[in-house]
Amino acid sequence: MNASTAKQPNPSSACAAKGAKCYQAAAVVSDLLERLLRETARDGMVRVEDAVKILKLISRGTYELDVAFEHQEKKCRGDLAQARDKASSRNNPFRRMMVRPFETLLNGDPPHYPRPLLGNYFEVLESAYTEKYAEYDRTSKALMQALLVAHGHNLQWEAFYAEPRVSQIMAHALKRLLRFLDTPSGQRTWLTTMSRPAPSGLRPSAEQVDSVRETLSHTLRGLEIMTPPAAAAMATAP
Repeated sequence: MNASTAKQPNPSSACAAKGAKCYQAAAVVSDLLERLLRETARDGMVRVEDAVKILKLISRGTYELDVAFEHQEKKCRGDLAQARDKASSRNNPFRRMMVRPFETLLNGDPPHYPRPLLGNYFEVLESAYTEKYAEYDRTSKALMQALLVAHGHNLQWEAFYAEPRVSQIMAHALKRLLRFLDTPSGQRTWLTTMSRPAPSGLRPSAEQVDSVRETLSHTLRGLEIMTPPAAAAMATAP
């Protein structure tokens, strides 16, 4: 094997030039492999046996790779966090809106209320709103589109939540939800649905379920102080 052939155009350069990061992880390995091959080469040549030893060394992991991959992971997590901050028409704005009150419960390691359990909560919403759910959904999507036109695709979720009409819709929807949960049917739906295990087998505790209910109530009280009843009613008007 000729070590001079180990130097090939870095595919991540062209990829990164287009704003993509598809080859950065592979580049970490290829850069280390190239350096080890060059260090092992004699008169520009590397024996196959030596190349195999280098490949096995890399496959077992090295301190250098550990550091590089840790750096890459942190960078990817940062990029992902930025992407999550951007609002998009591909997202479900009404669902995002109704999770907003207890969003902090979804964070942490481990989170107080794991994301795989959100399916139970969304099922409760559909039971509470029945045909009204589609109206909330249409109104929220129309509002999202209007904000995207005004802000462009750099619209952040924080800007979406700061829109007064979003607070009005949320207050109206939360009030309807909590009113439903005060009925015998609503209490039964909440207890049976929210205690159901996720597809992964993860089962919520009573404390986790209660914390979601409590946070929803606190949020509604805060929104009612800020949102006039008339404005909340107009927010969902066709």
